[in-house]
Amino acid sequence: MKIKFLGTAAAEGVPAIGCKCRVCKLSRELGGRNMRSRSQALINGELLIEFNPDTLWHSHAYNFDLGEIDHCLITHSHPDHLYLDDIDNYRRDFCHGRERTMNFYAAEDGFNKIKEVSARPHMGGAVTPHLVEAGKAFTVGGKYAVMPFPARHNNETSPVFYSVSCEGKKILYAHDTGSFSEEAWELLKKEGRFDLISLDCTGCMGIKGHNYLRHMTFSMCLEVIERMESLGLADEKTVKVVNHFSHNGGQTYDEMVKEADKHGITVSYDGLEIEV
Repeated sequence: MKIKFLGTAAAEGVPAIGCKCRVCKLSRELGGRNMRSRSQALINGELLIEFNPDTLWHSHAYNFDLGEIDHCLITHSHPDHLYLDDIDNYRRDFCHGRERTMNFYAAEDGFNKIKEVSARPHMGGAVTPHLVEAGKAFTVGGKYAVMPFPARHNNETSPVFYSVSCEGKKILYAHDTGSFSEEAWELLKKEGRFDLISLDCTGCMGIKGHNYLRHMTFSMCLEVIERMESLGLADEKTVKVVNHFSHNGGQTYDEMVKEADKHGITVSYDGLEIEV
C-alpha cells in the first residue's frame, strides 16, 4: 500500500498568507521541503484523504487525474479539509465526460454540508455523501476497510481520524486531533498492528507549550507512539510519520528533521511517498 502526502501544512500553509514570522521568512528563503500546502493524502493513487482548497493544484503538481478518483475520506468539516466550492465543480455541466459519482465519506457535520451541495439541481448525481460514525467500520470501493475513530478537535466539525487497510497492510491517519481519547484507544486496540502511522504535529516542537487540546506537538506524538508500542499497535518495523505543521509551531522542515531523526521518525513533506 502506498501513501503520498500531497500537502503537509495546517490551514495557513507554510509560508502563510502575508506572514513575516521567522518560520515563513526562512521557509521562503530555503524553499524545497520547507514549503508546505494544506494537508491531503492519496492512497494507492485512488483513495483521497481530505478535499481541501489545494486539491486541484495537487492534481496538477503530482500529475494525477481527479476524474479517475471516486472516493475521498473527510476527517472533519473545517474548510482546509473540506472545500465545498470545489465539490460543487463536479457538477455535470462543468465536469464533462465523467459519468461516475464522486463519493465523500464524512461524519455528521461534513456529511450534512456535502449533502447540501450534492442536492443542488445542477449536480445531477455527480456527488454522493456517505455518513460515517466513529467505531463503525465500512468498506470503500470494495477494497479498503476503513475504521473511523473519535478525534479530539472542534466538536462542531464532527471530527474523526481513520485507519485504512488493504491487502494485509494497515495505515493510521490521525489528523486533526489532540492526544487520543480513551474511547479511541479502546477502538484502536481492536485494530491490531499498523504498518504506518501518521500523527498530527501542528505544534511542531511545542515552543508554545506541551499540551495542545485540538492538535499535537512532537512530544505528544512520542507519547502516543510509546503507548501504541506498549499495546502492540506499532513496533520497530512500523513507519512513523509526523504531519500537518503550522508556522506557529516555530520550526521549518529542516529544523524538525534534526530532532525527529533522533527518534527514527519521518517528518512529512509535500510529495513524500511511502510504500508499506
